[in-house]
Amino acid sequence: MADIADLYEEVRDDICEVVAGLEPDMLDTPVPATRGWTIKDVVAHVTADATCVIAGDFPTGFFEAFGESSAVAQVNAWTARQIQERQGRSLEELLQEWKNSGNELASMMRGEKPWPEGLVTFVDRVLLTDATVHQQDILGALGIERARESAPVKVGLSGYIATMGWRLAAASIPPLKFDLGDKTYTAGDAEPGATVRANRFELFRAMSGRRSPEQVRAYEWDGDPEPYIHYFYPYGPRNDSLIE
Repeated sequence: MADIADLYEEVRDDICEVVAGLEPDMLDTPVPATRGWTIKDVVAHVTADATCVIAGDFPTGFFEAFGESSAVAQVNAWTARQIQERQGRSLEELLQEWKNSGNELASMMRGEKPWPEGLVTFVDRVLLTDATVHQQDILGALGIERARESAPVKVGLSGYIATMGWRLAAASIPPLKFDLGDKTYTAGDAEPGATVRANRFELFRAMSGRRSPEQVRAYEWDGDPEPYIHYFYPYGPRNDSLIE
């Protein structure tokens, strides 16, 4: 597998190529996976992620209380500010900003430049995962189905599962086993209390909050899904179903 910087640049370049080829009015297409955002808003957000991290502007507290309502409110305010600050910019300006800040970010990921102080140690994986989630958000809004078994999806899913394991342990809930068909993972270190079966892309989308509780319950389960449903939503609950 390529290193994190290579994967990040691959996702960034793919998003930039897709949106640069759109007619101007298509940039206002609503993105069902990110309610209230347009395609251009999503581009503004992933662009700002890189710029903000380079400046040391990062909601580290979100990861200290991952999934809790106060942390979700904090990260939502941060992303709203990102988009607001870029409202008047053209797509070309956004893509140039992301090219510049993304190149510097990749240098940090490769260890060629130091990270700003105070960031979480896994910030490189957070940024890759967020870009990959939003790559699929944009593709979904355009009705494009691809890159669903990509290396960035695999990295993102493994990170979400590891994070769920920490949260389950803190709540004294037994681990959850994930059966992807070709591979299994366990969120936690003890004996699993339940097993969920779905393909890699479905679980990646579910664990990034892109599936409703009803959709998660509809996966194949051994054991009771109810103790685990809450932990599929690091960015707050999703009430409506999303079919991709």
